[in-house]
Amino acid sequence: MLKTKTKKILTSLVGIYAPAVRNKETFKVYRNPITYEVTTTSDVTLEDYRRSTPVADWELLERWAKTMAGKSVVFINPTMEGGGVAMLRPPLVYLLNMLGVEAHWYVMNGKKNPDDPNPFIFTKQMHNILQRRAAREERINEIGKSIHQKWNQENADVLAAQPIIRTADVIVIDDPQPAPLKKYIDKVNPNVKWVWRSHIDTSGKLMSDPSTPQGEVAAYIMNECGIREVDAVVAHPVKEFIYPGMYDKTFFAPATVEPLDDLNQTLSRKEIKAGILFINHEISIKNKEFASEGRLADIQSEINVKRRRIVLIARFDESKGMDKAMALGAKTRQKMRDLGIPEAQLPQIIIVGNGSVDDPSGVPMYEKMLQIRREEYPNDKKDIIIMLLRHNYKAINALMHQTVSRNSRRPNQMIALQTSEAEGCETRISDWIRHGVPVVVSNRGGMSLQVVEGKSGLVLNYDKPDFDIERGALFITQLMVDDKKYAAMTKSAMELAESFNNREFTTTANATRLLRVFHIAINGKKADKIWKIGEMVENKQLQSSSSR
Repeated sequence: MLKTKTKKILTSLVGIYAPAVRNKETFKVYRNPITYEVTTTSDVTLEDYRRSTPVADWELLERWAKTMAGKSVVFINPTMEGGGVAMLRPPLVYLLNMLGVEAHWYVMNGKKNPDDPNPFIFTKQMHNILQRRAAREERINEIGKSIHQKWNQENADVLAAQPIIRTADVIVIDDPQPAPLKKYIDKVNPNVKWVWRSHIDTSGKLMSDPSTPQGEVAAYIMNECGIREVDAVVAHPVKEFIYPGMYDKTFFAPATVEPLDDLNQTLSRKEIKAGILFINHEISIKNKEFASEGRLADIQSEINVKRRRIVLIARFDESKGMDKAMALGAKTRQKMRDLGIPEAQLPQIIIVGNGSVDDPSGVPMYEKMLQIRREEYPNDKKDIIIMLLRHNYKAINALMHQTVSRNSRRPNQMIALQTSEAEGCETRISDWIRHGVPVVVSNRGGMSLQVVEGKSGLVLNYDKPDFDIERGALFITQLMVDDKKYAAMTKSAMELAESFNNREFTTTANATRLLRVFHIAINGKKADKIWKIGEMVENKQLQSSSSR
C-alpha cells in the first residue's frame, strides 16, 4: 500500500503525465491507438531546412538520402513526449520523409492489464544501474526480466502485425525498453536490418565485468534481448559508452536539437510573456496545494523576469545533478553577497522540467529536491524555484530567452546549468548556446562535446571531491557582476552556435549520420567512429561512398 503522503503527491501530479495537446506545435504529432503509429505534420518546408544548412552539408545529406530510395525505415520507442527521444523523433521523421525517405514512427503502448506491474520500474532500474546511479547492491532479477519481456510481447502482438513493420528495410529501437521486440519482429521480417540507439551514459569497463551490476544488465540486453545480433549500434561520441563486443557495430552520433521547433524558435514578446505566465501559474497552483497540506516551507516564489537567473532544465532524474545545481547557485549568491550585491539583485535559482511516462523517478526526485531546498538552503530557498511542469515546449523556450532590463537596456544576466553526474548528451546545452546564454556543464558523458570552454561556457571537473563547485561559482559570479564580460560571452556563444552547434547538433546533422548508418548496415560494412559533419564533408572518400 502507498503511504498517504505518497498518494497525495501522485494524485496532485497526475496531470504531469497526462497526454499533452500537441496539435498547435510546430511539429504536430498524433498517435493511432490501434496501430501505435505516430504521424507528424508541420508547415516547415524543405527550403526552410536548406536555408539554414551549409551548402556542402546539404548536398551530403541529399546524397545519403538517395541511398535509401525505395527503402523504408521504422523507428520504435516507448514514449512520444517527456524525454530526449521524444524531442528528436518528430522533426527527424518529418525531414526524412520530405527528403524522399519512407520513414515511420511507432510508440509502444503501456501495460495491457492495469493490475500488472509497471515495466518502466524495471527499465528505469536498468537505466540507473548502467549510469551508476543505483545503490551498489542493487541488481536486476528474473521477476523484472519477465515483466519486461511480457510487456514487449504484448506490444509485439500489435507491432508485428503492421504491414509497414513486416516489410521495413531498417528498424531503429531506442535504449533497453523495446530491446526484446527484435526476436518477435524477426519472425515476420527476417531480412530487416536492426539499429539499436543507446542514449545512456555507460561504462564499457564495468559492463565488460559479468560480476558487476552493469555487466549483468549489459549481458541481459545483449544476450537475452538479442541486441548482440543487431546490425548497427548508435551511441553518443564517447568510447566508454561502447558495449562489450560491439565495437565493430557501433557508430557515434550525438543527440541533436531542432532549430525550428517550439523549444528553439524565436518567440515574440507576447509569446515569451505567455510562457513565463504558464510556469508561474503552475507555481501558483502548486503553492496552493502546499498550503492546503500545511507544507508552508515548500511554497515558492514566482519567476521574476527582471531578475538575474541561474537555470537548469531537465527531467527530474537521479542522474541530473540537481542538488549540485542548487549548491552552485547558492555558492554564487553568497559570493555576490560578499561583493555587496543587495539581496533583491541576487539571481533566482530555477530548476524545472517535465516528467515522462517511461520514467517513474519524476515525482520522487521532485520531492527529494524540495527536501534539499528546505533543509540545506533555508537562507536561499525563497529564491530557489523547483517545478515539475506539464508538457509545454514554448514555455521552456520562453524561460531560455534573455530579457532586457528597462533601466540599463542590457540583458539581465542568465546562466544555464547542466550539472548531470551521468549523461549521454544533454541537448539543452546546444539550445542554450543557440539562445546566446553561457552554459556551465559537468564533464560527464558527452555534454562537453557541445561546449568550447571560455567561448560558450565552462566545463566543471566532476573528478574533484567538491565537483568543482567553487570554480563554477566564481565563473558565474564574474559574469553576473560584469556586464562587459557577460556581453562578450553571449556574443561568442552565439557565434559558436552559428559556426559549430548549428552544424553538428541539429536535425539535419542527425539525419545525415543516421542515413549513413542505414546505408552501411544494409551493405554489411563495419562501423567507423566518424561523427562530425565537417569531417564528413572534408573527407572525399566518405562523400563518394554515399553514391555506392
